[in-house]
Amino acid sequence: MARFTLIVIFAAMATGMFVIKNKVIALENDLDRINARIKDDQKALHVLKAEWSYLNDPARIRALSERHARMKPLRGEQIISFSAIPFKSVKSGLNENIIRVSFAAPTRE
Repeated sequence: MARFTLIVIFAAMATGMFVIKNKVIALENDLDRINARIKDDQKALHVLKAEWSYLNDPARIRALSERHARMKPLRGEQIISFSAIPFKSVKSGLNENIIRVSFAAPTRE
């Protein structure tokens, strides 16, 4: 009876070790797959950072703005303070207390 019990315990341990070994191998394969994806993502991130640096280059943006939008850099005399903006008040009906910043005529409703 004792031998039979020892044989059953040994068989159960061998089966358990086999199952655990297979689970560990599967988990290691998953880990390798995840690490490979991380490396691929890091490579893609490096490429995106390089592309972002190229696209945000001030000289490139200046050239594009001059070519496509006919924009020129600001001159010093074009920059004024907020207090230098000429405000005009609108005096028409309900809008008497509104101060308009733009020079467009007020719309009539």
